[in-house]
Parts: sequence; structure tokens; C-alpha cells
Amino acid sequence: MGYYLYQLAFDGPIHFGDSSQGGGLERTSWEYPADRLFSSLCCELAQQGYKDRLAELVNLVKQGEFQLSDLFPYQLGEKEELELFLPVPYIYVIRQEQYKSLNMEEARRFSAIRKKTKKMSFCRISELSECCRCIRQGEMFQPKWQPKLGETVINERVNCRGEQSLPYYVAGNVFAQGAGLYLLVKMPEEWEDFFSRLLQSLGMSGIGGKKSSGYGAFHLDDDSLNLAEAADFYQDTQILLEMLTGDSGKYMSISSLIPEEQDIESLQEGSYRLGKSSGFTDGIKRNSVYMVKSGACLNKAAVGALMKVGVSEGHDILRYGKGMYVRLNL
Repeated sequence: MGYYLYQLAFDGPIHFGDSSQGGGLERTSWEYPADRLFSSLCCELAQQGYKDRLAELVNLVKQGEFQLSDLFPYQLGEKEELELFLPVPYIYVIRQEQYKSLNMEEARRFSAIRKKTKKMSFCRISELSECCRCIRQGEMFQPKWQPKLGETVINERVNCRGEQSLPYYVAGNVFAQGAGLYLLVKMPEEWEDFFSRLLQSLGMSGIGGKKSSGYGAFHLDDDSLNLAEAADFYQDTQILLEMLTGDSGKYMSISSLIPEEQDIESLQEGSYRLGKSSGFTDGIKRNSVYMVKSGACLNKAAVGALMKVGVSEGHDILRYGKGMYVRLNL
């Protein structure tokens, strides 16, 4: 078993539907959670005729030997330094019972800090400890690095399928030079070569929406990075490996999570946000599921579930909701 990092460099715009905003074509997100990526990987395996590999992948996931993270931003900084970002941890600025004892001026200051913190989506890994300290102590966090992902563009399209041609608009995100999304995978060493080739194949098919229009195509910016062997290459990869393999501190999820019954107690003692996940597989709409979003902070790791949400061409449509975590000293 090992942790592998893949850098996905996109060849054109992406359209990642945003369920929180209704999922319309005129809106797009920079986020691509693990459950959507897993569905894309399974579809690619099925289309390539790797039914045995698909069954093996599902078994590895059920046994906890294969884990995926959400896709998170990376960018190349000065001297080609690889800058990696993770979600801002969802932790309290101040407890509600403490809030009642504040005077008006202090309450306004904490409220302002809370609002500004909510607007931050990602934090560079090397600054994550300072970010957590500031949030906990009610101080304003001023990051030195912020992801400069790119820009959102709106393209006009024409629907010619009806009696009358009608225009519609599609939002797409275009990545800046040197920026993209990275993926963390925990898997057996013997799977690494096949998985790299699978990702390359998926890159030609694309991920997200409007793939038939050229959205979502990508290539691997570099070879896979085995964190255990190459963690010292960059500051962020070294810290990331320590967080993945650490044995103390809170658990912060870096994948979308579907909790099982035994996970409820862990969630009740932690802090988290829910997000709606929906979409289509092989043209069939999958049942919508509310999932725990990455960035959740728990005292005990929730295992999560692999949920059946439909059937397509004789095989189950599965929603990936297994937990993957880093450790934070909060």
C-alpha cells in the first residue's frame, strides 16, 4: 500500500456542475469530489472492457485498500516549486457558549472573521497549521499563497434538436498556466501502473459535463509521485505525507463521505458541512445523495460507504463515499 499523487493538467475548459446552485449549465465549479471521479473511472473501465478490473476495484474499495481524495488545486510557483492546496478545515472560530460572554465589539470582530473564513475554500498545505491556529484563536488569517486557478468564461451554444433553434449558455473554467487539479490515491503498489494508464485514458474522454463539446479533457502533467519515495522533493509533499501517516490530532476528511450507521457518533462530535451530489451515468440520472464535504474535522475517522444508487446495462451504479483523511493538530 502506498500514497500516490497525480497532477491533472487540463487541455481546455472544464464544466463541473454545482448542485448547490441548481446544477444549471450557466454555472460551474472548480471542485470535483471523489464520488464523481470514481464514477468516471468505473465508466471508463466498463467502456474499455475491463470488467474483471472493475470488479477488483470495487472489492479493493470495500476492503479499504483503495481510497481516493477529491480533486484539489495545485500550481507551480517560483523555481517550479509545486504548491499544493487542501480545503480550509471546517472548525469553529468560537463556541456558541463562549460567544454569549463577549461584548458587542468583540462579537462583531469574531463575526467578521467567521464570514471571511467561510469565503476561503483552499489553503496551501505549508500554511495549514497557521490557518487552523488563527481560526481557533479568532484571529484573521492572511495567507501568503492563494490558488490562482484561472477564470470562468461563458460560451454561447445553439440547440438544433427542436423545430426552432434556441441559444443557451455554458459556463466553463479555464486554468491558468501551471495550474491544475491533483489527486491522491491510496492503493496497492501493483495497481499503480494500471491506474496511471487508466487516468490517461480517462483524460482523453474527459471528466465533468459537456465532454462531447471538448470540456474536461486532461493529461498527466508529470509521472505519478510516490509520496513515500519522493516526499522531500517539495515542501508541501513532505508535510502532506506527515499528515497522511500521522497518528495524532483530529481527522480532516479530504474526500466526500457517505456515513454509515456506525459513523454517526463520530460526526455528532465533529464539525462538517453537507453537499448535494447528483448527476448522470450512461445517460441515466443517479439518485441524489447528501454527502459530508471534504474539510470535515472529526475526533474519530468515519469509514464511509459505497452506496448503490441505480442500475445501468445490468451492472450497479455505485456512489463512492469512503473516507480519506489527514491529521491536524488543533
